[in-house]
Amino acid sequence: MSLRTQRLEFRHFQVSFPDEHIVQVTLNRQDKLNCIDKTTSREIAGIWDAFDHDASLWVGIITGVGRAFCTGADLHEWNAMVAAGEVNDMAAPGLAGLPRRSGKKPIIAAVNGLCMGGGLEMVANCDVVVAAAAAVFSLPEARRGIVPVAGCLPRLVRTIGLQRTMDLVLTGRRVDARTLCEWGLVSRVVESSSVAQAAVQLAQDMCRNSPDALIVGRLGVRLSWEHGSAEDAVAALEREWYPRLMAGPNFAEGIRAFTEKREPRWTDSKL
Repeated sequence: MSLRTQRLEFRHFQVSFPDEHIVQVTLNRQDKLNCIDKTTSREIAGIWDAFDHDASLWVGIITGVGRAFCTGADLHEWNAMVAAGEVNDMAAPGLAGLPRRSGKKPIIAAVNGLCMGGGLEMVANCDVVVAAAAAVFSLPEARRGIVPVAGCLPRLVRTIGLQRTMDLVLTGRRVDARTLCEWGLVSRVVESSSVAQAAVQLAQDMCRNSPDALIVGRLGVRLSWEHGSAEDAVAALEREWYPRLMAGPNFAEGIRAFTEKREPRWTDSKL
């Protein structure tokens, strides 16, 4: 069932389709700096699950409006849970379905403003990160007696290194987008007013390519990132996924289009 045909009305976020093969989730809880309660988290996770199963959609985007991208979980809700003796579930895939998502298709984070706590845990596992020049990032959990255990710590270590991750986690300080671009977490820094547009343009660039190649190429990168052995990652990709890529119509179409000196005509992926 296509996402476009579903009733997509939610209290704290909107779902839109800025181009033919792109779905965008926009957090809109500005009075709470786009923090995410448990209900909203489940709803957004459901969008990503439907996205992975909708062959007509190839790339996802998550962004926010107002001062913040996302300031993490709703701590007022957490406070009530702690008072009631409840333990917040940190199981995969995590807040808004992102910190421990494996998934099938690429998701771009378009960070428009404050990105704190769980918001940074979400971003750390997105496939590409575009940030506004004015965006700031932090992991302030230690200042509240909390530790970011939803998935970002090992991923940040692999992306920006041990000491830089320690710096963020143990101080809780804020770091600007350009610094995180230099460190390797942020892919591109753009003007604040154009961050969502820049993410859409990036998604459109991806969608000019084979949707099969987007899925298998992303998987190959993630296998290398998540596992210790480069050779094991290469072998798994070559053994399990390259034959499936070759068997699909887009593999032959890309080569045929090159020899005929024309643009390829891709079909939705069946992978």
